[in-house]
Amino acid sequence: MRQAVAAGLVAVAAAASVARAELSYRVVLLKPPVTDDVTSDALARVRGELTAAGFEVSMLPQDAVLDVRTALETVGRELDPIAAFAIVRAATVNTAEIWVCDRIAGKSVIQSVRLDVAGKPGEPSRSVVLAVQAVELLKASLAQYWLASQRRASSSGGAAGGAAAAPAPAAVTAGLGVEAAVGVLDNAGAVSPVWQPIVRASYGSTGGWAGRITVAGLGSDAELRAPEGSAQIRQMFGVIELLRGFRAGTRVQPILSVGGGVYRARVTGVGAPNYDGSQSNTWSALAVAGAGVVVPVVSRVAVVADAQVGITWPDNLIRLNFVDAGRLGRPSLLASAGVLATF
Repeated sequence: MRQAVAAGLVAVAAAASVARAELSYRVVLLKPPVTDDVTSDALARVRGELTAAGFEVSMLPQDAVLDVRTALETVGRELDPIAAFAIVRAATVNTAEIWVCDRIAGKSVIQSVRLDVAGKPGEPSRSVVLAVQAVELLKASLAQYWLASQRRASSSGGAAGGAAAAPAPAAVTAGLGVEAAVGVLDNAGAVSPVWQPIVRASYGSTGGWAGRITVAGLGSDAELRAPEGSAQIRQMFGVIELLRGFRAGTRVQPILSVGGGVYRARVTGVGAPNYDGSQSNTWSALAVAGAGVVVPVVSRVAVVADAQVGITWPDNLIRLNFVDAGRLGRPSLLASAGVLATF
């Protein structure tokens, strides 16, 4: 049991170290190959607005060979941005096009803005008009991220006082999730702990509640040794769980889990000299409860660490040469760490 607890603590520490920096939304601004004062000033104003709202902004040069749509969809992939933005000035008419590409939703929005040659006294300049229209389009296209980013910036002291509180961001477990993990399963008693590959599928709401299906098996065999002989034990289980997440939008999000399912043990026994061995398969009901943490790494990807206690009914008694040698599932501890992707 101590080995499983230690493995769980190591998994939690590793998960926390992977995400040393606070999760933030990143937006890429395209700098056109040829620019002018109006476009340059407008881009600078847009960058300032995004930074003030709590976004991480990267300005990258646009490849002159690529058209605007292709550049927006491909530039800065290694940065994993949620969106890319560009301003395109028309060559012959006094207009500009504002492009916003939502990388998460896979869609682009285009707005045309007319720029007067010379504004009347007291009216905003062309760059201000262009920047205001661009920011409004960004707010509309990235509404959920804008509100969540503003909330994060406000909580860190970066937002001005008196601003209206933004709605809470969605939990990192929201939506459809797929997790690949590895865990250590330890039965209290004489049976040795084993490593298990684990696959999980989940679906959660923005409020932090989620359902999860966990399947584990095909791991190493546990061993049980006694004077009467020895046994090799292959363990598999599947459970349906209810999850509750907390502290949505933060660096480390705790979760609680409870559920039930089935547990299977295949026991291959080898008796002492002059005794025959045997093989048996047993099935039991399984109840689990536990806690863990979800640590966002990049957009829609997180590291998950779990520690759960399981109890089977009936328990699995292992007998070697008619002598009770050990039990499975009363209780057992599963500590795991994995990578969660949400869609």
